Parts: sequence; C-alpha cells; structure tokens
Amino acid sequence: MGLFSRLFGGDGGSNSKNDPEPEPEIVIEDSLDSEFIHGQFRGERVTFSSVSSPNGGWRCLYGRSGMNGGTPIVVITGEGEVQHAFTVTRAQDVVVADTGHVAVTDIGEPDDQNLGGTFDVVAPDGQPRIEHEFDANIWECAITDDGQYASTATHNPDRSVYIFDVESGELATKFETPDLNSPAQEFGEIDGGIVLYLLDEDERYRGIDLEGNTVWKSQSLKNQDRINELLGSSDEADLEEAIELLEEAYELVDDQNRKKSIANKLADAHWDLSKEIRKEDGDTDAWWSHLNQAKQYYYEIVSWHDGRKGVAKVERKQAKYHLKEGEEETALQLLQSISALEEEYDVQLLTDADKDKIERLS
Repeated sequence: MGLFSRLFGGDGGSNSKNDPEPEPEIVIEDSLDSEFIHGQFRGERVTFSSVSSPNGGWRCLYGRSGMNGGTPIVVITGEGEVQHAFTVTRAQDVVVADTGHVAVTDIGEPDDQNLGGTFDVVAPDGQPRIEHEFDANIWECAITDDGQYASTATHNPDRSVYIFDVESGELATKFETPDLNSPAQEFGEIDGGIVLYLLDEDERYRGIDLEGNTVWKSQSLKNQDRINELLGSSDEADLEEAIELLEEAYELVDDQNRKKSIANKLADAHWDLSKEIRKEDGDTDAWWSHLNQAKQYYYEIVSWHDGRKGVAKVERKQAKYHLKEGEEETALQLLQSISALEEEYDVQLLTDADKDKIERLS
C-alpha cells in the first residue's frame, strides 16, 4: 500500500445533514508536553511520543504502541490544531522541519526478517514528497529546518547515507559509510552551505555537502586518516623507518583490536630488525634492545596465537644467548617462561630441544 493511500482524511465523500456526526479520528487525552501522550486514533488506544520542529512551530506525535492499522503520525500546528495525520507500518525515527515537513523511517513489521525499510517525507499539506524503499535496514533520519532536504542511512550490507531533495523527491547524493553502520545524522551549515553531519556515538564524525564531498572531519577521523597513511607508508619503508611510523600509529589509535594489530606489526618489525643487526654487528646492545621491544609487543597480544608464538621465539633466542654466556639459571628461567605460557594457553610452544635443555638445566 502506497503512502498516499494511507494519508488521513476519509474517502472524500460528503455527509448528509441527517447523517450522524462521525467520531473524531484523533483524540488526545494528555497534555502535549507530557513525555508519553495517551489517546485514540481511529478508535484504537495509542501511546504517542512527541517531537517538535526546531522553532517550536510544529509538533509531531507518533505512535509507540502497536495498532492494527499501523503506526499513526499526527502533525499538529503551533496552535495545537491537528493539521493532518497518516500511518506507516512501524515508525523508528520521526523528525519535523520548521515548515511542517515530516520525515519518518518506517522499519516494517517486527516479525519480518527480510532486510529493508521505507523512508517517507510528507509535506505540511499532507502530500507525500518521498517514499523510498531500501533493501537494507534503516534507523534514523534528519531534515533541514527549511524542509528542503532530508536524509537517512542504511545498515549492512549497504552502509550508505542518502540525501533527498524534498521538493523534487529525487535523490541528491549517496555517500558510502564503510566505517559507520547506519549513523545518526544532523544538518548544519558551513560558510552558508548545507552540510550533513554523520554522528558516531552522538559526536559529529564527518560532514558532507549535497554533492557527497567531505567538507569537515572530526579529530578522530583525522587521526584515522593519519593512521591509514602511516600504515600504508610503513609497508614500503625500511625497518627502522617502519618502526617509527608504526609507533606513531600505535599512539594515535583508540580501538583496542586495531591497537593490537599494530602491536603485532611492531613486534615483527623489531624482531626482523634484531636479526638484521645481529647478522651485521653481532650481539650488540641494539640487538638486545630490539629483542626486548619485540617481546614487549608480543606480550600485548599474548591472547593471540601470533603473540604466544612471538614471545616463545624471542625468549628462546634470549635463552640461547645466556647459555652461550654461561648464565644457565637465566636461560632456564626463560625456557620455563615458555613452558608456563604453553600450560596457560594449552598450546604447544616448546620444541624438543627446549624440553631437553629444561631437563638438563633443572
């Protein structure tokens, strides 16, 4: 059923003066300033939530309880008069502009497991302006104060933000958001131009214009771009420079999983550089320092297989050095550390040679 056929207003016929007065389709029982507003819509009990336009000139009530006929959306003027009403299947987010235009994300039946949703925008005269169906779930939406543009965003697998021209009903731009899943949005201005801000946990993350160009970045996004640049450059750099680049990325990153991934790269780079130094210069302080730094970073990811394997290979190398220096007790402690790690994580880390050395030194 199209949105137009769901608009409020009856069948357009006229009643005879002898016909009984029809029951009102909307009855509001609570103050419009209540957190939850109780009432009736077409004879059914409804609990409404309320949202106002930025200038307070319009209010929109939308049903938070189920109805046989769908979710009612009731548009009310600043004088408290009902302007018009319509229904959607199930409203998730509703916003209203200073002009009385209303945008709604309709997320469909609760038992429908198929991906999808419908984005509706209705003009203050009750005429539908946009009815766009998606093949991915949608959640939140936004509209400009003047009602000229409206937006929504999709979840996986689409992960994009859509901006619509309300007057024409056409899509103005689509912007892919691989690092954000159906972000909340809010319109604003930069230098007089309209900007749609994409939010990450209620904080502005990125701003795009109507052509889909990024015109503003949060510090978090700038850091992310810098991290990606550093990681890309580290792949092409020699080991010493790669370590410097990776250390900067490591300090910038906030996400713990990504931090561990960079720690893994740092551990490998220190290990590889220690091997180069030993091959060229022997058992120097620099060689030993890079071994220790490799072990430090491997311990940061010891819950990963690569971390446990990395700790074991470093401590085996250090044990071998101490044995060469005649420091058998220190060598035994290092090999026993590998054994303890093996027992803790129930994984094989000791070689047969390691086991023989432990038995001999114990």
